[in-house]
Amino acid sequence: MIIPTTICYIRNAKDQYLLLHRIKKKEDINAGKWIGVGGKIEKDETPDQCVRREVFEETGLRPKKFFCHGVVKFISDRYDDEDMYLYSAWDVEEDLIECNEGELKWVDRDEVLNYPTWEGDYYFLKPLLEGRKKIDMIVEYKGDELVRCEDITEDVVTLKSSLIDCPHGFSTRTGGVSDGIFASLNLGMNRGDDRLRVIENWNRFLDSAGVNNREFVCGEQVHENNVHIATKDDLRPAYGPGEMNVCDGYVTNLKDVPLAIFIADCVPVLLYDRENKVIGAVHCGWRSTVADIQKNAVDKMVTLGSKEKDIAAAIGPAIGKCCFEVGPEVIEAVEKLLGGEAFSFYTRKDEKYMLDLRGVVKERFIKLGLKEENIEFVGECTMCRPDRYWSHRYTKGERGSMAAVIALQD
Repeated sequence: MIIPTTICYIRNAKDQYLLLHRIKKKEDINAGKWIGVGGKIEKDETPDQCVRREVFEETGLRPKKFFCHGVVKFISDRYDDEDMYLYSAWDVEEDLIECNEGELKWVDRDEVLNYPTWEGDYYFLKPLLEGRKKIDMIVEYKGDELVRCEDITEDVVTLKSSLIDCPHGFSTRTGGVSDGIFASLNLGMNRGDDRLRVIENWNRFLDSAGVNNREFVCGEQVHENNVHIATKDDLRPAYGPGEMNVCDGYVTNLKDVPLAIFIADCVPVLLYDRENKVIGAVHCGWRSTVADIQKNAVDKMVTLGSKEKDIAAAIGPAIGKCCFEVGPEVIEAVEKLLGGEAFSFYTRKDEKYMLDLRGVVKERFIKLGLKEENIEFVGECTMCRPDRYWSHRYTKGERGSMAAVIALQD
């Protein structure tokens, strides 16, 4: 069992940090230590909600700025394992209140590390005090003895298109906090991963894509051709309440309405009309593709003011012709989609065929009126690079999910 917690180191205008000397609470595993303020994340809380609540309850402060540096994963043979979401906060005006868990004290930055705390804490406190942004670590204890401290911080790797100048991106596996088959930037909310880790992964991906909003439009993808014109009513945070849309594509002309789709082999497409400020995100599995979701997406963009010649399409990482083996029924449907001109996108292999689905999607967009120079491939074959992407076929379904996102904003 993993216990989720938060800890926050608050900085004042004098460049002092607030430490809590844990000397009041009974049966406190932190007894006698000087640490930041925080506590357990309650059911249905996010780390951001928890840290604000805990800081106010323990200190009476309401900092205007919070920043999540990352996750410190504690492993212990004596206590439950713990995911501790590490925060700093600043811009405070209120006076401290008395804390029922210990004594609060403002400590000069260069003195913080001189105060006694858990040995492992020094390893994440030092880079935090030095101004490092991202800090992910594994800290392991046997009893009270520190036996392992590993910095596992990785940069988030997000792929972008040269044709799109609004916030957008295609995620990869790299730069998140998930473990095991979900390592590390899993964005799938129905794969069985820890809810809070996925929320943190989404925060990182949206940041890397330049998206400010923490609410976005997503839905249940069913490999059909429905495209929804999204509004602010469709926005939801990761694991947010309310019913999800059942469709495989979205378009909008509204600012601050990010559009997101999930991927793990199928072809992701981000659409952008710079002239008329319309965007789209489309999940093109082979079934959606032959059902002509491409036409539905373009038609919906046109209803919002686009012109086909102004639409750019970024076609993201997906399973390639090298790996995508299909039956004759798929080839028949592709030929029908492209008017009998699909022969260059597949080759025969015994009784099966190897299909270039990304090429098919591109060709269909060209036939719909997009200029070839306005279409770009981003990334490579997902099945060939399981270290970089999730592939449903490669993992036989034991996997996380990637995502693609696009947004209009000021």
